[in-house]
Parts: sequence; structure tokens; C-alpha cells
Amino acid sequence: NLDESMQQAAKDGFEGAVLLSRNGKLVFNKAYGYANREQKIQNSPKTVFAIGSAPIDFTHAGILLLVDLGNVKLDDPITEHFDNVHADKQGITIKHLMTGRSGLRDFHDIPTDKNPDHTWIDRDEAVRRILNQKLLFAPGKGRRHSHSAWGLLAAIIEIAGDQTYTEFTREHLCRPAGMNDTGFFGDPVPEQRIAVGYGSQKSSEPNSPPHWGPTSWLVMGSGGQISTLTDMYRWEVAMRNESILSAEATKLYLGDGDGISQDGDMFGFEFMHSKNPDQLFMIISNAVNTQQDRKDFDQLGRRLHRLIRNR
Repeated sequence: NLDESMQQAAKDGFEGAVLLSRNGKLVFNKAYGYANREQKIQNSPKTVFAIGSAPIDFTHAGILLLVDLGNVKLDDPITEHFDNVHADKQGITIKHLMTGRSGLRDFHDIPTDKNPDHTWIDRDEAVRRILNQKLLFAPGKGRRHSHSAWGLLAAIIEIAGDQTYTEFTREHLCRPAGMNDTGFFGDPVPEQRIAVGYGSQKSSEPNSPPHWGPTSWLVMGSGGQISTLTDMYRWEVAMRNESILSAEATKLYLGDGDGISQDGDMFGFEFMHSKNPDQLFMIISNAVNTQQDRKDFDQLGRRLHRLIRNR
């Protein structure tokens, strides 16, 4: 019994929420443990969590939407959108940024930033830092995941879409998908609905996204957002129903449509989900603190994945 298994996981320390669907039908959506231990507020399917690097999916879709609209092309060099690009980076294309082929480093925080995720910098400062980085390899000559690359893509969305990234995602991605509980750090959320992070580091008191200040361009485009599992499920449904992108762009977005994605931060939030719509699972926690917690979370998620695949 899945609920009994999750109840046992909760007794063993799991705090968070779980959602499963099969063949497009939601079959399980429950939550466990505390969203706020100090106030004794329980997690629920309506609890809002930080969602780690999952906003990369929104940035990915946003760029493809601009391709659909004719505002950008995947083969555009970044010199089409940014001035004063150093010679070693002039060959970077939008496609390179999206596929880990840019050669850019993973992050662009610097030692003087008080917090590597939440210290406020604006778009211009982020772009300056990223374009001044030394490349790991020549564009197109290697593959390495880069949050900074997704930051540049978020900046391109603002420039080519003529809206802020927050406005663009709310209007063109979240609203069409029916995602009313998805937003950004600093957005007001009722205390009864927001999860506090119980991780290795704190950024505020209480340690929750509404208190972290507005999303910094240290993570814009690859983090800095909040949602519920129900909203993230709505996103998956919308993308597979071609509610946002053309059929061709949807195919590019979905890729092979299988596998597992895992995103987390140092503040206690960890999010894992599968990519197969016929056997979809999502699990999120606000209480991943130690390496053992992360290992336990990973094992629990993979057990759920096997379960939804085998039932």
C-alpha cells in the first residue's frame, strides 16, 4: 500500500509531498510531516515549496515559444542579443546554451556575495559576470551543465520578449497552464501554505522563500521559483497537450520523454520527478539537511519511480 509506505517514510523522517499519475490520470497526491515545525503547520497538497532548478524547464519552454513567435532562432549567436561579447564567446549560440555546449561555467556568484543564491544582483551584472568568465572549452567542443547558460537564456527572453522574465513566465507559461500557485522568491504566500526549509543553511528567519527577497539574477532562469506539486503536474500536462508550444517545439522540449530529474538547494528543498507522462511521479521535501537525508530522499524517489512503472 503506497500510503502505508509513505506513512512509514514519514515516521523515518520524510517531510514533504508526493504525487503520482498513470496514463494521464492523477492517482496519488498527499503530503507528510511539517511545512513549519515551529508553528506546527502540516504539509498538504496545497503547500508551496521552493523547486530548486526546475525553472530551467520554464526557461527552456520560454525560448522555444520565442522561436515559435519568430523572435529568436536556435542558431542565433549570442552577439545578436548582447553587446561587447568577447571573441572567445562570439560563437556561442542559443542552442549551445540550451544543450550544455556553451563552455560556460556552472554558476556566476563571486566570493564577496553574501549568499550564492539570494544575494541581489540585476540582469546587467549577471550578464557582465557570465560573459567575463573564462570558458571551460570552446563553444560546441564539449558538454557541461551550466546554470549560468540558463541565466543568459533568461536575459534573452527579456530582451527578445520585451518583458521581464517574471512577467513573461507568468503570462505566457504559468497562466495558460493553469498554474496559479507558481511564482518567485519574495512573492507573498500565506504562512499556512508556505514550506520552511530545514537544510544545512538558512537565509532568513523563518527560512522560507517569501523572506528571501526577490529572485536574484544569480539564479534567474535556473532557480528562484516556488510552486506546488499540483501546479507542477499541471505544467507537465500542459506541455504534453501542446497547450503552450507548437507540435515541433513541444517535441524539442520533451526530448526522449523519459528518465528522472532531481533538483535541490542548501536550504532543505529537494525535488525529484520522472519525465514519462504515462508513469509520472513527483516527490518534494523541505527537510533535506545531511548527505544521509539526500541519500534517503533519492532512494525513496527511485522506489516510487519503480512502483509507478510496475503497477
